[in-house]
Amino acid sequence: MKKIFLTILGACTFFSTQAQSIERQVISSGGNTITNGGVTLDYTIGELAVTTITNGTTTLTQGFQQATLQLAIKINPVVFLQGAAINPNTGEETLMRDDLRVAATIPTTSPYADVATTLATVFDVTGADAIVDWVWIELRDKNDANTVLASTSALLQRDGDIVTADGTSGLEFELPEDNYYVMVSHRNHLAILTANTVALSSTVATLDFSASNTVAQGGANAVVDLGTGVFAMLGGDFDENGQVQNSDINAVVLLLGGSGYSLADMDMNSQIQNTDINNVMNSNLGKGEQF
Repeated sequence: MKKIFLTILGACTFFSTQAQSIERQVISSGGNTITNGGVTLDYTIGELAVTTITNGTTTLTQGFQQATLQLAIKINPVVFLQGAAINPNTGEETLMRDDLRVAATIPTTSPYADVATTLATVFDVTGADAIVDWVWIELRDKNDANTVLASTSALLQRDGDIVTADGTSGLEFELPEDNYYVMVSHRNHLAILTANTVALSSTVATLDFSASNTVAQGGANAVVDLGTGVFAMLGGDFDENGQVQNSDINAVVLLLGGSGYSLADMDMNSQIQNTDINNVMNSNLGKGEQF
């Protein structure tokens, strides 16, 4: 009898030890939905087989499910702003100026609708990846370019790359792989929209508006040739109505002598001067967005 008892005790001890080693393997029919970035996973635990039961009006599926698995689509837009590209720093002719960053006038809160925020340390970066300003990005429906499907504030680097508010990461949108129109706008430059849809997927797609005047809808009317083989968004839209008009110039005249982060600062040097009118606005008078 004592031998049998010891055998049973040993068996219990064995199983107890084994249970401790696999304690995180829960055997139950519970489940949950988890989301991480652009991936959503529905799952159940402890059911190895999938069973579907229906009574004609209600359907119940048991077991492991992967109902929705959507990877974020990724895009690397590249744009140049006329205001920041004219009069480049000596030896940095291929880069935009980052005068607003140097003057510490770029706000950590985006000036656009989503009021995204960034850390002040993001503006400590220098060189080609230094921040020029905030921009606004939209993905639009392939069947109707007026329908906005996703939008976000982003940051523009001196080399033209547009990144997220962290200052380094590429843009991602939680939308399915498909073709989209892409729009880029800036607070005192004329917005641009792709002439054609762009195929976007979980593989990063580069969209370089600066490489040609055919990328943006409206062609040469939508961008300006900087004379270096680089095409830039047109500056001069003070009132943000999609047109460069005498009313824009008249409003800027009243602000001459001012400074800081202002819509009137067309050449983006943190000063409101006659050069904003003469070098940017006058040359673009009568121009408008092409979509």
